[in-house]
Amino acid sequence: MTKARENSDYTGLAADIVAGDTAARAGRKNLILNGSMQVSQRGDYTSATTIANGSYYQDRWTAVIGVTTSTQTKSTDQPNGQVGKSIRVLASSASSAHQCAIDQRVENPEWLAGRTITFSVWMRSNTNKSSLGHYNNQDSFVTPSSHSGGGAWEKLTLTHTVSATGPTDFRMRLGMSQAGNTTIASGDYFEVTEAQLELGSVATDFEHRSYGEILADCQRFYQEVYYGGTPSNAGYPNSFGPWLSLPVTMRVSPTVARSTFSGHSFYDYPGANVNSSNLVFHAVHVLGMTNTAVRAYYTGSADRLYFEGYITADAEL
Repeated sequence: MTKARENSDYTGLAADIVAGDTAARAGRKNLILNGSMQVSQRGDYTSATTIANGSYYQDRWTAVIGVTTSTQTKSTDQPNGQVGKSIRVLASSASSAHQCAIDQRVENPEWLAGRTITFSVWMRSNTNKSSLGHYNNQDSFVTPSSHSGGGAWEKLTLTHTVSATGPTDFRMRLGMSQAGNTTIASGDYFEVTEAQLELGSVATDFEHRSYGEILADCQRFYQEVYYGGTPSNAGYPNSFGPWLSLPVTMRVSPTVARSTFSGHSFYDYPGANVNSSNLVFHAVHVLGMTNTAVRAYYTGSADRLYFEGYITADAEL
């Protein structure tokens, strides 16, 4: 090897070390929320749960599927024997032209125009159709980084320079997708954890954050508030229920609804369930801050109305 070649190799290596060290020291570098799959307000998914296209399950991750599919959160068999959680998605039917994936939309991505970005994720899969991908509405799909399909954990990375025209729809996509539809066999699966998006051309170590920080970030998009049996005088139409403050201000005015969780209800004294069609839900703006409280009220007639259950507030992208 010539001296010039050695110097060239050293210069490139030194540049990578500096770039990686700078990114690692930056703090709050990860633009993906819940990349460690810790927060799951909608359910614990300890067993396989059938999922629907376009729906959210684990926080901030939405299903992109065209086949019968199940998901669950796993806390064992993590990369490098570490302790943590991952999302597992299993296809239970086949297709020659569909996707079986999850993705996350980044909030307000316009500022990423013209910047070089790097995605990374740990993935395990039994098919080489599984990949780390990216879509935005200026560049469309970029060439994905695919898993080998060998069934072991692999760290996938993807670097891309974003169009100079600011994107408004910006997504990280994980799973059986090859820049769109692909071939899926029944029994194909993928598992993912430590998903990250950062500025620069180097994939640095995953940014670990506390559960409380991640939960608060996720609650800007979705949260549930418990009504602990609070009474409200009713007895006439348009009777109002109590206001409940939200623990985190949401990003936009949310859609507010009664939770579908079982074992909770709204009932008239002394205990008869009220007609769900008479329950109305609202979000409210308080002191110039958006979406800081929610309420439910009953438009029917009741002697005394008790609220006992969960109210959901949804402001997902």
